[in-house]
Amino acid sequence: MSLKNPSGRLAIWALRLQEHDFDVKYKTGKKHSDTDALSRNPVEEETETADKFLAVTTRMNLAMEQKKDPNLAKLKLSSNSSKNEEFRFIDGILCRKNFDPDGKLWLPVIPKHLRADILRHFHDAPTAGHLGFAKTYDRIRKRFYWPGMYRNVVRYVMHCREGQRRKSVPQRPPGRLVPIPPTIAPFHRIGIDLLGRFPKSAHGNKWIIVYTDYSTRYAITKASPTAEVDEIAKFLLEQIVLRHGAPRVIITDRGAVFRSRLVSSLVDLCNIDHRFTTACHPQTNGLTERFNMTLADMLSMYVDAEQKNWDEILPFL
Repeated sequence: MSLKNPSGRLAIWALRLQEHDFDVKYKTGKKHSDTDALSRNPVEEETETADKFLAVTTRMNLAMEQKKDPNLAKLKLSSNSSKNEEFRFIDGILCRKNFDPDGKLWLPVIPKHLRADILRHFHDAPTAGHLGFAKTYDRIRKRFYWPGMYRNVVRYVMHCREGQRRKSVPQRPPGRLVPIPPTIAPFHRIGIDLLGRFPKSAHGNKWIIVYTDYSTRYAITKASPTAEVDEIAKFLLEQIVLRHGAPRVIITDRGAVFRSRLVSSLVDLCNIDHRFTTACHPQTNGLTERFNMTLADMLSMYVDAEQKNWDEILPFL
């Protein structure tokens, strides 16, 4: 092998091929159609589905059916213009030019009252096989044209009862539910979260520390200039422990401030069970997360145009 400084896969293949005695002969790419076929999408042959439909809808009656659709009148008028290269009459049938290299060059425009028949032929028929949206759409778009075909095929395949009844959803089965047990008393279980960052207020605040009680749904909020560990520890000690007593359980997300050494030491000294939410699953602290959405919606109704007075409105909510 006469490769200069081979690396990666080329080096691996060079080592493997050195074990064999062979001659390399050059051939043009046109002569390798059999090997090249492995890297190409298979070309779908014409099926009986298309033949049956075209047998029913011949060229003569398709032209007559097009006249029954008033929505095609505008297309017919535009096709008569010499500047229009997209639509053309071929043997009395209004056709649209196919800009995709696959399929026919000119596609017949299907009137509205015949589109449902085509969808049934290319999806429900035994030769169609109730395939998914992508393959059904690919079959139809190569043979016919009508405005909104993509949307029509999506809606038809999604509402196919046989497909919904027989085809399983390609996803893993859900795991067992682990419901949160009810609380014993007020302030037994609480949730804490940080809401922000907000526009800097006139008082220099950017964050809101949120506390919710899982028993009474009572909430406490405090505006904060930063989201540092000191602010969280101070809020936990002054607003919760010293006022309402130490809770049994605290639920927070897995943020760095909640997993800090200062917060962990404070929680241990108060004999509090600190539980973290599952990663990328904020629903574990659902009560607090839902209150955050409500609080943000309420603040948006009362802030001024510059959004610098939100911390003044916060105590009233």
